[in-house]
Amino acid sequence: MRNLMNGISIRRCTRDELSTVMSINERTLPENYPQFFYESIIERFPESFLVAQDEYTKQLVGYVMFRVERNLESGLKFVKKGHLVSIAVLKEFQGKKIGERLLIEGMKQAKNYGVDLYVLEVRISNTGAISLYKKLKFIIEKTIPEYYRDGEDAYYMVLKASDFKT
Repeated sequence: MRNLMNGISIRRCTRDELSTVMSINERTLPENYPQFFYESIIERFPESFLVAQDEYTKQLVGYVMFRVERNLESGLKFVKKGHLVSIAVLKEFQGKKIGERLLIEGMKQAKNYGVDLYVLEVRISNTGAISLYKKLKFIIEKTIPEYYRDGEDAYYMVLKASDFKT
């Protein structure tokens, strides 16, 4: 898969790129993960671990990671959730819809795993991300108090896979 627009391509991440993805994460987000976490996502869900690459410089400028979880809902049936684990775009590339493209492509790929629902957590102060998620029809299901290490609350947002239109 290679989705090219405005010199930025979206494609699957490779194992060799994990250190660069970790660097993007550390430069842009307060939540960071150990290397084995990235390795587990790329091993189990390679289709929905994507990177954005500047085709002129070959620099990676962003990434998105989804994992698939099975949960018992209302005690009645199992639901497969496409969980947005992390998404980030380098500051100098923000405002160019790269994050939106990563999110949409990641959701398309997660749908290939047969997900029924997309879920995510987002800082309540991250109004830019919340606006993007709402644009794609995610709804705030609940607030999770003190979800982040620094004590900030998170919104838990959901979107039925059947409502995801691109």
